[in-house]
Amino acid sequence: MLMAFMMSMSFYAQIPPSEHRALLDLYHATQGEHWHNTWDLNENPSKWHGVTITNNHVTGLDLSRNNLEGKLPESISNLSQLYVLELYFNKLKGTLPESLASLTHLKRLVLNGNHFEGEFPSFIYEISGLQVLLLASNHFTGALSSDILNLKDLKVFNVFDNCLSGKFPNALLRLNKLEELNLAANNFQGVIPNDLVSMEQIKSLMLVNNNFKNQKEFQKLLKEKELSLEKTLTASY
Repeated sequence: MLMAFMMSMSFYAQIPPSEHRALLDLYHATQGEHWHNTWDLNENPSKWHGVTITNNHVTGLDLSRNNLEGKLPESISNLSQLYVLELYFNKLKGTLPESLASLTHLKRLVLNGNHFEGEFPSFIYEISGLQVLLLASNHFTGALSSDILNLKDLKVFNVFDNCLSGKFPNALLRLNKLEELNLAANNFQGVIPNDLVSMEQIKSLMLVNNNFKNQKEFQKLLKEKELSLEKTLTASY
């Protein structure tokens, strides 16, 4: 028995026990036995689909298009060295766990095409190193805060097809690395700031299907710069 225990401990030694438990929590909370690419829990986590391990820590988790159904567990924050979290096009629901804010190494958070709900999670503004944030095609409500300015490294911001409202967040104008912005198909109101046209680093912009007062006028400004308000996003995620 002692020998078996020691072998078991060695088997999972490449990642900390807290990270191993976090992966198991995710598996059980999202009906892992019904995933398209499920995990053999008797195997080493390094062999599990979508799990990237670097220097004995889980640094990447990509379970997109994998039939995850349920809520994300709070313990996902125990994956403290996570750089990439991609769970798009699944059946995840509920609110996002606030514990995500503690994933301070996170660069890519891609959760589009699920059933997440509730007010736009303000704790995301605390993940200051984020470069790609995709929350499109969910059910988030509320307004975007000026605290988005905390995401100074943000390159892609996509909240297409939610239920967001309020005015255009002018703090976006101060994100100097922003290349792709998609606020389309929400309930934003007020006016689109003309200064948005001057953000030459933006390669892709979608603002259609909102309630902006000056959408036609802004369209003309874009045409003057040979841009298009309905330009299709071309980046691959």
